[in-house]
Amino acid sequence: MPRPYLSIVVPCYRSGGWLEELTSRVSFAMEDRGWTYELILVNDSSPDTTWETIQQIADADSRVRGVNLAFNTGQFRTTFCGLQMAEGQIVVTMDDDLQQLPEEIPALVEALEADPNLDAVLARYSGKKHGWLRNLGSAVMNCLFRLSYGKPKEIRSTTFRAMRPQLVDSICQYATVNPNINPLIFQTTQKLQSVDVQHEDRPRGRSGYGLIKLFRLMADNVLSVSTLPLKIVTSIGVLAALGSVVLALYYLIRYWAGDGIETVKGFVTQVLLINFFGGLTLLSVGLLGEYVIRIMEEVRGKPRFLVKETTDAEDD
Repeated sequence: MPRPYLSIVVPCYRSGGWLEELTSRVSFAMEDRGWTYELILVNDSSPDTTWETIQQIADADSRVRGVNLAFNTGQFRTTFCGLQMAEGQIVVTMDDDLQQLPEEIPALVEALEADPNLDAVLARYSGKKHGWLRNLGSAVMNCLFRLSYGKPKEIRSTTFRAMRPQLVDSICQYATVNPNINPLIFQTTQKLQSVDVQHEDRPRGRSGYGLIKLFRLMADNVLSVSTLPLKIVTSIGVLAALGSVVLALYYLIRYWAGDGIETVKGFVTQVLLINFFGGLTLLSVGLLGEYVIRIMEEVRGKPRFLVKETTDAEDD
């Protein structure tokens, strides 16, 4: 088979009910531009009929490649599986929920084509249709990415992106057990651009990202590939120590000035300082524990994913 122009990677979970629509819309968008493509649908061990649907679609369309994972790994690792199998000259990643429109793929690809110096183009939603909680989480993550990885201010961190294969190969070389794609992109290159695209309401199903999962995702995005939290806690400790020295000098000067400082009990000050440093100590220990957990996961060498079967094998 000749190398396709595009590889479109879609992690799938509980989306069997609308994958046929997604496949059809991708086909129309690609045929309108005359681009050859492969559509890689990676089933994240979904408990419903998603894999059976992928098999039926792949049987009817040779441009669709299905991958079934042996156990649930999460969106990022599922996407990584598809990236490692992609053979296109440009690699596109997108979600399976139809909020990211297949018709917008050409906008990303053409922006990447227009500037040979770019390594990736990420979507920037002109009007996001997520809930307020999801939007708040995205805003916090964008701020953290700017602080942790030097992400350009105008770049938005989204899962809808077009990348050159050299960048894909680079981020796939990271051997971390918990790969987070956008942080790895920001660490690898600054040659990025964002393009405005349309974002739709979720037509069916419901998002799998609740409050707890969003918080865990935010923590993984930062702790797995950045030491910024440790640096922040260290800075707070240094500032607190300097503040203690300044406070001690203040009391010493008042004592020398005969200001009756020896009669001041200082109960409130002691309580505040004990609470502050006690809370800071617990925070530091918990933060170190989170890093130790991730170190243990890396040392165990647990596989990021395990491919159970593919539709390619059925085609051979």
